[in-house]
Amino acid sequence: MSFLGKMLKLGVEPDVVTGSLLVNGFCQINRFDEAFYVAEQMKKMGVTLNVVVYTILIDGLCRNRFLNEAINVFGLMENEGVTPNVFTYTSLISGLCNACKLSEASHVLRQMISRKIDPNVVTFTTLIYAYVKAGKFSEFWELYQEMIKMSIDPNVVTYTSVINGLCMHNHVDRAKKAFEDMLRNGCAPNVLTYSTLANGLFKSNRFNEGIELLKEMSDSGVAENTVSRNTLVQGCIQAGKISSAQELFERMPSDGLPPNIRSYNIVLAGLFVYGKVKKALSTYELMQKTRNDLDIVTYTIMIHWMCKDGKADEAFKLFFSLSSKGVEPDDKAYTAMISGLKKNGMLARAHALTRAYQKYKRNRGSI
Repeated sequence: MSFLGKMLKLGVEPDVVTGSLLVNGFCQINRFDEAFYVAEQMKKMGVTLNVVVYTILIDGLCRNRFLNEAINVFGLMENEGVTPNVFTYTSLISGLCNACKLSEASHVLRQMISRKIDPNVVTFTTLIYAYVKAGKFSEFWELYQEMIKMSIDPNVVTYTSVINGLCMHNHVDRAKKAFEDMLRNGCAPNVLTYSTLANGLFKSNRFNEGIELLKEMSDSGVAENTVSRNTLVQGCIQAGKISSAQELFERMPSDGLPPNIRSYNIVLAGLFVYGKVKKALSTYELMQKTRNDLDIVTYTIMIHWMCKDGKADEAFKLFFSLSSKGVEPDDKAYTAMISGLKKNGMLARAHALTRAYQKYKRNRGSI
């Protein structure tokens, strides 16, 4: 017998508070059938479902990517005369963003504003983060400006997302200005904020500024982590300081910073770029022996080098062994392999792989 059934048997009729706790409990463990059952039983007992109950259902469904069901619940609550609040709208916007339906998410934001329901920092940050991830500069920047005009203070996630977006689009000075605004407004940057801006500076060949920023991070008491060390290693490589990059990478375990697959990929690519082929190959061999998370980036680096070294046959075999390694080729892998085949005069294979790549893109687009 369910908990609700036991309550009824004991003559205890749940009110909206008890019911919302039950609904929330079932949503937390992804048992949505039971959550809806409780909500239906509440309605049958004459308990009016309020905005809290509906928001719990919508949020739970969105977090588990049941977007259509969440939209249906949203429509049902409006039909029942229950007005969504900022948390309802934010949950739905988050669900739409996770499903890459950014125009629909923006429409929901406009709808809530038109209904005089003020978005909060989480609402805006959710959309800003999604637009940055999608590479949509004007959209995330306009949202950021809008929230400032509405006197909604950005939080550390907002600022970090904006800094990342600005750096992605080569607006590093504007990213530095956002960082300065962050400090002036009393919002403490975290290690990801510092690493994001430092990475932007390194990619813009502003090595000294990036190093100074990471020193500032240390001086301010923000502890270094694997991400920030990866940023520093990559910055050294971009500045041509490959020996320093190697030293920083090799010191990671003793510094209490466990290297991840990105750490290895950064160094592997850098070693090949600077002609340290023997060291690169020994690093790749070490990765194969000690790690089980080699990814498409790792293999694309190796395919690119093999083709450059006139070993297109080996690269071709590696490319077609990826699926057996649990790794699927992406756009960069296909491009590297096709380009390498052409440069090595293997035109028939290049044309055949190009057709396979076009089919791959069509299939991906139909999903």
